[in-house]
Amino acid sequence: MVRRFAWLLYLMLLAAPAMAQDADVVTGPARAIDADIIMVGTQRVILYGVDAPERSQFCTVGTKKWGCWDEARNTLTGILSTGEATCTLSGEPDPFHRRYGVCKIGDKDVGAELIRSGMAMAFVEQADDYSAVEDEARTAAVGLWQKGAKFDMPWAWRKRNPGGFR
Repeated sequence: MVRRFAWLLYLMLLAAPAMAQDADVVTGPARAIDADIIMVGTQRVILYGVDAPERSQFCTVGTKKWGCWDEARNTLTGILSTGEATCTLSGEPDPFHRRYGVCKIGDKDVGAELIRSGMAMAFVEQADDYSAVEDEARTAAVGLWQKGAKFDMPWAWRKRNPGGFR
């Protein structure tokens, strides 16, 4: 009996690292719950290295007010509709139980696609992984970078509007 228990304990210890690693990856259908936050199963994932306009933030194109958050969220929804997401998570959950993650649908990086569309930018304070992709969007003059668009960088907007987001 003791020998069986020891063997079971040994197997559990061998499996523990694999189980911990599996807990850091979530896969499944995803939905946008913010312009740069998705839900995969019960896990909220903030796209790592990506920053998009906040819900209360508005932009302008020429003299017209533009709901850039709505468009960013709709763009993210469109990206997520192309298949199941696999997110590799990092760090501990924040007070809202969200974790940062790099998410892919097939071989496409969700964050890169959102930035490429011009509806988010590289959050270089966190990582510069997407700086070149943001340069592509700026050069193509799409989304937030379109001619006549004016907006505050989300991190600057949050600094001026504490509590006005998430």
